[in-house]
Amino acid sequence: MTTLTTPRRDEKYVDPDPVVRAFTAVYHFLASLKLAVFSLATLAAVLAYATFFESWYGTAAVQEWIYKSPGFAILLAFLGMNILCAALIRYPWKRRQTGFVITHAGLLTVLAGSFITLTLADEGQVALLEGEKTSTLARIDYPTIRVRPLNPETGEPESEYSLPFRPTTFNWFAGRPRPRGFFKNIANTLTFGLFDNFDPKVDVLTPPKAPFKFAVKAHYPASEPRFVHTEVEGGAAMIKASLMIKPPGAITAMDALEDPADSWVVADRRFYRASKNVGMAMFAFQYVDSDEKVNEFLSPVENPGPQGTARISYRDSSGKPRVFDWRLGDPAFEAPKRLPDSDLTITSVVPETFPSDSLPGGSRENLMEVTGERDLDLVIVKIRRGDGPEIVHYGWLMLPMVPNVIPGRDGSNVEPLARVTFHRSPIEPTRTRRLGFVEVIGTPKGKLYYRVFTRSGIKGLSELKLGESVQVLGGDKSPMSGVLRVDKYLPEGKEELIYAPLDLPKGQKGNGIPAALVEMTVGHDKKEFWLRRNGDIDPVYKTVLIGDKPYQAAYDFDRRDLDFDLKLVNFEVGFDPGTRQASSFVSDVLLTDKRQKIDEKPITISMNRPMVNRGWTFYQSNYQEVRDPKTDQKTGEFKSVFQVGYDPGRVLKYLGCVMVACGAFVQFYMRAGIFTDGGKREREKLEAKLKRLELKSNAGGARSRGRARP
Repeated sequence: MTTLTTPRRDEKYVDPDPVVRAFTAVYHFLASLKLAVFSLATLAAVLAYATFFESWYGTAAVQEWIYKSPGFAILLAFLGMNILCAALIRYPWKRRQTGFVITHAGLLTVLAGSFITLTLADEGQVALLEGEKTSTLARIDYPTIRVRPLNPETGEPESEYSLPFRPTTFNWFAGRPRPRGFFKNIANTLTFGLFDNFDPKVDVLTPPKAPFKFAVKAHYPASEPRFVHTEVEGGAAMIKASLMIKPPGAITAMDALEDPADSWVVADRRFYRASKNVGMAMFAFQYVDSDEKVNEFLSPVENPGPQGTARISYRDSSGKPRVFDWRLGDPAFEAPKRLPDSDLTITSVVPETFPSDSLPGGSRENLMEVTGERDLDLVIVKIRRGDGPEIVHYGWLMLPMVPNVIPGRDGSNVEPLARVTFHRSPIEPTRTRRLGFVEVIGTPKGKLYYRVFTRSGIKGLSELKLGESVQVLGGDKSPMSGVLRVDKYLPEGKEELIYAPLDLPKGQKGNGIPAALVEMTVGHDKKEFWLRRNGDIDPVYKTVLIGDKPYQAAYDFDRRDLDFDLKLVNFEVGFDPGTRQASSFVSDVLLTDKRQKIDEKPITISMNRPMVNRGWTFYQSNYQEVRDPKTDQKTGEFKSVFQVGYDPGRVLKYLGCVMVACGAFVQFYMRAGIFTDGGKREREKLEAKLKRLELKSNAGGARSRGRARP
């Protein structure tokens, strides 16, 4: 006979199914206080670290490495499951647990809103000039490389390719491991480096079937321009020089040739010359290709006169080199005039000014960088041999490498009868306020020579050795002094613009302008070049020639269509009195939204007055000063910059915070109020139950004693 036994109340019930036992164990672990303490402590530590991380490296870095990392998502998921299970394990809830339930529901609502924000939220910037209209958002946190194949005949883009690019917020280049962030560093430490993530040689952005291959080889989130100078056949002449000038009353000398990006002076390929304005003086570097031009440089006209002197170098009847100086404006020099001991006759000498705007692609600013003059001065000399035809010769001021005779339109070349150079003092008081002019020339043999024009005369006129410091301006008794030194000279070199990482101070790490070294391959042709993002949100395209086809490439942002138009009518910037510190921004815009049947609705957006349309919020955040793309000079116009955000999880996050506050209020402040009697009723029920059990136990014991009597 089988006897069925009922387990005692103090015996623990064990379910025979292992799956149920495992599920129950996991469920109790997720609802445990230990997990809550661990999750909250870890979250507090991560948030504390994130606060310092953001102050060091910027918002973009903390978003990438912490807030949007998989580790942070897992941490929040554990916290959410702990909150949910801790609430469900107490079901059915009692009335006194109302505050507890509201608080936990509020926390879950906050987490749900945060998840929606993480997955659906978007933000960016919109910049407008007065009169401009746009419906596009520039997503600043989503870099994109844009590539345009150009039509070789028209130069117009044939198509455009947008290549999403997700670099890190730290410097990286091919072969170097990228920084991992907070959670990846922890994982790497625990696994002894098993998860080291070394970059491949390049990051290829194009799919395998694309018509070209585009790859990124290096990226710097904060960059500064640098120039690399290498010797190459057929290149331009260049020197690395310093001109230490000490102005009157100054304590120390300053390098007048020092440039933030480059300390080299590169001769222009058209005129073989470059000039730099150094205050009340001028510095010029020039390349010459013959000993004859070196001698001309070292033997200038001592007193060329206010209008200048045309120097005619020729050979006499015996073949001996001769020089004849024609002083312009001097009554003693009248045409026609036969050159001594020759059959050459000067029929006319006319000074002329060649307008800089007529130069191919030229401007006055560019010409100043070449010659140091606002316009190109020259002398036109007509010479004939015997009874032969007149040949027009051009003598250019301080440009000995420019030909004396211009080829005909049919391509025919005419041999010059003489060599004509134009001399005039570069510090002539009637023409300029300069106090000094320092000039250096270089030869194909690697030699350098210099001369200095001052108000007291010409000095120098000798060879300049590399690394040698020479006094070129002032002296012992002069209030101003200048010392020239040339450290390097390349007769034929190439100047290449690259970008180097810029180490910004902590707190400014996220304010740099990024640059990327890219490599583009079309067929068997390959080219490597740098792309740098523009200072504002408008892309700047760089044209490169790969093979025989031109392309344009730009480091840009991803763009998103807002599906409604915004037009800037008026923008006003307020500045603090006596400063250029902006104190207020006000934009008057017109909103057009066909979906909501809005047609040019006037709206004013200011610093404390945003505009909201279809969930998109426009904040007046900043302004940009517009610069002329050709001259890089400020135009006086301002662009209004709006920070735009879309966050569908915002309502849930706000609602969850309110619920948490209400739940805490109910749980703690009203504990002895309308929701509970402090546990009095439960204690009374428990005492009554214990009394019933005691009475029942006593009655059972009495019956047992009665049956046991004889």
